[in-house]
Amino acid sequence: MNTNRSAMLTPEPPAAARRRAPRLILLLALVALAYAEAGAQEAPAPQPTPQEEGGPPPMRYLPTEVRGRLDAERDPKARARLGMLIAEECLERAARLAEQDQFIAATGQVGVYQAVVEDTLGFLHKPGRPGNKLRDIFKRVEITLRTHVTRLETIRRGLPSQHAVYLKDAIDFVRDSRDQALGAFYDDSVLREPRRPAVTNATGERATSNTGARPEDEKKPDPRR
Repeated sequence: MNTNRSAMLTPEPPAAARRRAPRLILLLALVALAYAEAGAQEAPAPQPTPQEEGGPPPMRYLPTEVRGRLDAERDPKARARLGMLIAEECLERAARLAEQDQFIAATGQVGVYQAVVEDTLGFLHKPGRPGNKLRDIFKRVEITLRTHVTRLETIRRGLPSQHAVYLKDAIDFVRDSRDQALGAFYDDSVLREPRRPAVTNATGERATSNTGARPEDEKKPDPRR
């Protein structure tokens, strides 16, 4: 019993230890390689980030802060000026976000932009024909919207195709809004031709389709005759 314990406590000769070292290193390397392969198989495949996906169409809505700013102005001229100012702020943010590859956020700002333009035109449209002052406001809005088409085109060119399609829709929306503003501007400025009565005879009596207007002396007999 003591002999075996002494054998176990006897240190291994240096030569034997040197022979065992390469095998131990190889074994450790194989174990590490096996763990690495298992980890690679279990790791999930990289998923595309939300910015790489198409995302839903931008929602056309007015944030609470924007709604408060617009509702604070009741004068048509001031309201139109403020609406176009907020619309341009949205376009600036959309361009900045697009440059940062935040495409969903950029198209979201375009949705807010559309809501602001829609709200501005809705506020200006009142029952009845617009007066001269209101027609001038519509004209200024139309001129501003004309410049927005170019800015939207610039933003669209910097977006991936799955996001650029939403900018194309926004451009069509702006063009329709320009037509709406121009229609209000020209509605009361076009001279309409007065309604002409149907063909009448010399005394204003309506002529039928079968008989033409009779000469004056054929219409009524002279009572003196």
